[in-house]
Order: sequence, then C-alpha cells, then structure tokens
Amino acid sequence: MLKNYLKIAFRTLLRDRSFSVLNLFGLAIGLASVIMIMAYIRYELSYDKGYSNYPQVYRLLQVDKPGSVSPLRVNVNMHMADVLQKEFPAIVASTPLGCSTMQFKYHNDIVKVTTIDAKADFFKIFNYQFLSGDPKTALQQPGSLVLSQTVAKQYFNGINCIGNTITDNYGNIRHVTGVVKDMPQNTHLRADVVISDDNPDQEVFNMESYTSMPQYVLLNKNTNAAQLEQQFKSIYKKYKFPEGTGVRLQPVTDIHLRSHYFSEISVNSDIKYIYIFASIALLILFIACINYINLTTARSLQRAREIGLRKVLGALRKQLIVQFLTESFLFFLISTILAIVIAYSLWPVFSAKITAYQQVPLFDIAGMLGIALIFAVGGLLSGAYPAFFLSALQPVKVLKGLSKFGINISLRKALVVLQFSISGVMIIATLIVNRQLSYISNARLGFNKDNLIDVPFFIRKSQVTAFKRELLKNKDIKAVSVASWRMGQDYGMWNNYKDRTDTTKDIRYNFTYADLNFVNTMGIRILEGRNFSRAYGRDMLSPDSAWRLSKKMGDDERAAFQASFPIMLNQEAVNALGLKNPVGKVLTKPIKGTVIAVVENFNGLSLHQKIGPVIIKSDPECEQGDMYIRVSSANISASISYIESRWKKFYPDKRFEFAFTDDKLQQLYTADQRLGSLFNIFSSLAIIIACLGLFGLISLTVQNRVKEIGIRKVLGASVLDIANLVSMDFIKLVVISFVIASPIGWYFMNKWLQDFAYRTSIDWWVFALACGITLFIAVATLSIRSVKAAITNPVNSLRNE
Repeated sequence: MLKNYLKIAFRTLLRDRSFSVLNLFGLAIGLASVIMIMAYIRYELSYDKGYSNYPQVYRLLQVDKPGSVSPLRVNVNMHMADVLQKEFPAIVASTPLGCSTMQFKYHNDIVKVTTIDAKADFFKIFNYQFLSGDPKTALQQPGSLVLSQTVAKQYFNGINCIGNTITDNYGNIRHVTGVVKDMPQNTHLRADVVISDDNPDQEVFNMESYTSMPQYVLLNKNTNAAQLEQQFKSIYKKYKFPEGTGVRLQPVTDIHLRSHYFSEISVNSDIKYIYIFASIALLILFIACINYINLTTARSLQRAREIGLRKVLGALRKQLIVQFLTESFLFFLISTILAIVIAYSLWPVFSAKITAYQQVPLFDIAGMLGIALIFAVGGLLSGAYPAFFLSALQPVKVLKGLSKFGINISLRKALVVLQFSISGVMIIATLIVNRQLSYISNARLGFNKDNLIDVPFFIRKSQVTAFKRELLKNKDIKAVSVASWRMGQDYGMWNNYKDRTDTTKDIRYNFTYADLNFVNTMGIRILEGRNFSRAYGRDMLSPDSAWRLSKKMGDDERAAFQASFPIMLNQEAVNALGLKNPVGKVLTKPIKGTVIAVVENFNGLSLHQKIGPVIIKSDPECEQGDMYIRVSSANISASISYIESRWKKFYPDKRFEFAFTDDKLQQLYTADQRLGSLFNIFSSLAIIIACLGLFGLISLTVQNRVKEIGIRKVLGASVLDIANLVSMDFIKLVVISFVIASPIGWYFMNKWLQDFAYRTSIDWWVFALACGITLFIAVATLSIRSVKAAITNPVNSLRNE
C-alpha cells in the first residue's frame, strides 16, 4: 500500500511540474533558513560548556548596597572566594582571575597574546584538556605559564616545550609548565596563555578593600547553589559586610547571554536575541508551510475528479488522508534534502556574517535531530489541512463539477494576509534596525572620531614626550595625546558618590588622566574656561610628582596644594554636582581640584548607555592608557608606516598595534549588527517565499478563469482590465496585511530601541516605505502572470475550453 501511495505522490509531483518546483523551492528556502538560524542558536547556547564540570562552575557576583549604580558587580573583593571556600566545604576550588593582553618575546619574535592570570585551582575549575604537563601543578609556582596549542606551535613548533622560558613585556621570565588544547571560541574566557598568580596576597579579608577582580568557584556535584547562596548570609556579620550587601552565585553558562554587568570580561550577547532569532526561524518556516497549504488546496479543482473517482471506486477517507500525508512528507523530504544542500553551501558566508566565526558547526548530532524534528512536524502540520480538506470532498458534487463551492477561499485569503503580515513586520524591523545602526555610525559623540588612530600604550619609562615630539615631525600627523581613556572600554577610573538630589542613590563619576594636548587631539569643544597649558605650573605637575611633593607638606598646606590641581568637567558632571558658574570652583568631592573648564559631553563608550559625569585631570607625563594620533586624511597609510617606524626605533622589544577609533566604536554594536544582518537576509527570504506562493496562487487563478478571461477579451477588455481583474484581490490582501503589520512592527521595534540611551525615531515614512517595497515586489510578481494571461490570444483560450 505504501508503495502505491509513493507512486501516486511521485506522479503528482511530475504531472504538475511548475507548481511542484514552486512548492519545493519555497519550502527549501524556508527550511535552509531555519537550519542555519538553529545552528547559530545552538552555538550561542553552547557557551561555556566546553569543559566537563561546567554545571558546577559559578562566578561570584558582589551585591552592592541599595541605590548603587550597579546592584551587582563582576569585580568582587579579591579575597571573597578564599573566605567562602574556607567557610563552606561545598566549595571545592576557587580562583580570582584577571584577563589582559601581553606581548611575549622569544628569541627575536614578539607575539601579542591574550592572557588569564589565575591561581593553581584554575585548571581544577576549568578542566581543559592538557596535551603536556600536569594540570594539578602547572600553576603552583610563581612565573609559571600554560600555553595553548596554537601558541606552543608558534613559539616552539610543537607541544613538547615544558621547561622553556619566555620573556613578557615587563621583562619577567616565565617558565612553560603545560600546553592545553586551544580554548573553544564559545566561551567568555578566551585566552592564549594562562599565567600563575605571581603575588599571592596574604592580606586579611576586608570588605572595604579597593582591590577586586572576577572570581570563580567549583561546587560539589550534589550542591544546591540556591541553598548555598542563602547560607552565605550567615557569615556577613562575621566579616563586616555593609548592610544590604552580599554575594551571589551566577552559573557560568548564564554569563554569555544573561549577564550585562559593569566590567564584564568580554562583550556578551543577550538572550533576547536568541528569542528574536528563534521567532524569525519559526515565522519563516510558517510562511513556507502556508505556501504549501495554499498551493495544495488551490489545486483542489484539478484533483477533484481524481478524488471523486477514487471514492466512487471504494476508497475510504482515511486512505485518502494517508495518500495526501504521504505526498506532504515526500515534498518535505525532497525539500529538506535540497535545504541541507543550500544551507551547507551558504553556511560559511552566513556564519562569518552572523557569528564572526567560520568554524561554527552546521550539522552536529543535535542539529540532525532538529532537522528530523522539523521534517516530521512540518510534514505533518503542512499536510494535515490539505489531507482532511481534500478527503472531505463529496463525490457527487465533485463529478457534477460543483466541488468549487466547497473550497475555503476565505481561509486561503487569511493565510495570504498572514504571510504578508509576517513579511511586513520583518521589513519594518529591517528598516528600523538599519536606521538605528546608521544613527549610531553618524551620531555626534562630542569628539572627532575620524582619522584618529588609537595605539595601546602601557609602557613604563617610555620616553613618551620624546616619542610624541618625533611623531609630530611628520607633517601628516596633526596631533598626539596619551590618556587613560581606553576607547570603547572605560574612561580610566571611576567611583560612586551619593546623588545630591537623592541620597539613596549613587552616581558613577568617571576620571580620565590626560596630557596637555588631549582636548585638542580629540576635538572636544571647551564651553567655558581654558585648556590645559604649559603656561600654568600646576598643569605641568604629574600626579606622581604632586604626590611626592605633598608628602613633605603639613595638613593645611597639603589640602591647599591638592585643591589647586586643574580639572575639567563635562556638562553631565556640572549637572550632577549642581554647580553654577563652575569655572574657578574648588572641589573636595568626588575629586580634589579647581575647575578650569567645562567641556561638551563626549561619549567614547556604547550609545546603549547614557553619557555620565566625566572629570579630566592633567597628567603631562601620562603613559598608561591609549595614545591617540590625529592624522591627515590624505596620507593615512603613509602616516601609519611612519608611526610604526618610529615605534620600532623607540620600543624595539614592543609589538606595534593600532586601530582606528571609529572601528573600535563599531565593535561595541556587534550584537546589534548581527541582528541587522539577520533581518536583512531573512526579511528578503521571507518576501521571496511569500511571493513564490503568490505567483503560484495567481497562476492557479488564471488557470481556473481561462474561459472568463477569453470571453472578456472578445468583448473588448484591455490588457490592464484583465490584469486588474486577476490581481486586484491579491493586492488588497497585501494592503490589509500591512495595516496589520504596522502596529505590530512599531510595538516590537519601539521595545528594542528602549535598550539604547540614544536612538533614532520611528517615523511614519518607515511604514510607508516598507509598504511600498512590499507592494512593488508583490505587484511585480503578480504582473508576470496576469499580463501574460491578458495578452494571450482569446481564440486559443476558448478553443481549449
């Protein structure tokens, strides 16, 4: 019996080749899209699961006092993990860690690597695979380091390098004690090298300590993390935790998608994007399934006689249902195979565009099971309605030619409206996401980001003044400055102080130490007061020199001396401090000094966040932060070459690195750009799939109205009249779909824009443009078939009838 059903299904496929191709192509595009999106979602959900004991690994979060700027902090008092491990046996291992980049020198090679600075328990918590060395002892001795497989091959041409030494950029000699398999890309702790903590601090635990860093713990297998977290409260009084503060346990697997606290180790994604991507996948699959249902039911007139004859000859309804379900599953099987081929071909491009990694697996065990589930559920749901609808046709009405009265036209129209409503929402979302990304790229930041080169500059005894003088000898280098402000990361330092208008809340003040040419180099506008200048002795005094001088002074003299330090405030700082006529005012909090200028608000961080108070303090010898170099737009490449040549002259044992400021800022919006790319791709696919179905429906409409069209042409109807006749109903459906799509699109995109402190507006023309785009594509699709029908010779049409 099954063999007979398959034969019939294949014959049906071959008999109506054009509709079969439309159906197969639409389903294949939809399924390929779903396969790729689900692969990306699996990759995002797999973060920090690359070691076997990940369910027991947690990060500590410090609960700040009520009213704090950030209620939870990633950087925890550096002794917190040790104290908790001592007090609670359920914690079997712990380590603080610091992440940074360093330059290592081996012979004459200088290589930049990302590093993790951790204690001996690190590899007990994160049990990565060791290729050589002992994970139990690899980090026990100061000066030890464990290399990744790639770095080991780069330095030593293999993994057998235990005992070799490497010199870091601070001149410290490090001993190789192990080699591990490269850390996976899907972890928030990506590093090339793990370094032992060289200075294990034995300081007694003190909650007021300013030294803090991320810390991780490993729990016993049977430990309930929520109950353990409650038990932490029992030691708060013993260790003098301020009221309202505490410690939380955060599963390491939650960090990538559910953690957006201050000072995160890496730029995390957001679980909401997973929900968005999953919704897009389901909607595209839904559109493709609607196509199948619509085209199958629309062809019911062509198959009506077949169904009637089978019923007259004794076919039972359940046998007809099985036949149509077999056709549906066969369609889905062929479409799934075609979709796998399409997805496999496009995956490298899609993966690089959306994830930035080409090595993300497309087909793993979970992926294949997912494809099988999509095939089974899609085939069943898509085939169910046509099967039950067609099998219910009455043989008497069918054979008398009355079957058309049983066709559910209203449902088919509703499905078309639903298809184009989904497509409309996606097009609206695409336009708004791209508009916001454009707004971000062109937003006024309060400084000039163009032609500004950013060079990381953390060099002790750097001869920074001589180096800057050397750079300025080149006519294409317009200005040079060093500041503690690290573009896209932080302003250098920060601290929280009480809000003067609401003492239950804190305000975060940011502090930037900068040399005298900072404001000019960055293009920051001074609104009141003066710039830093060599003409003022206090401006020329570095913080280190000032500290040494103040040590020799009495209390009153020291207070007056500190109050004379020149500082600049941005507009937000002036507002937060409630200052009127701020220039010349002496501050004691949040920093001691005299205000010499007010500068325009400038934002070198993400536009997701509001600009906060920033205080700029002069440091003419600043050499810890980033060096900003303003170059002429005419000779950027030549300028970079010149800077590199001077760098090699002054710092021959340091690797030269640089980035363009605008590129660094764009990296802050990686997740948003991925969303934009996804909408660009899949809104296009959604409208293509919907239009394939539209083309199929109008083709069937034309087939069913051949005689009517022929008679109308004989009676004088024009080509435009005929085209309007067969197309106008569909155009009305598209317009109705946009009436539905517009408020839905506005609601969801307005919610998305709320995540940005600075955002574009949603104007009426966005919806008009989206509607115009969809109407244009739909009309173009309809015209291909309607115009062809209108120009057909009516004699041929009537003869055939």
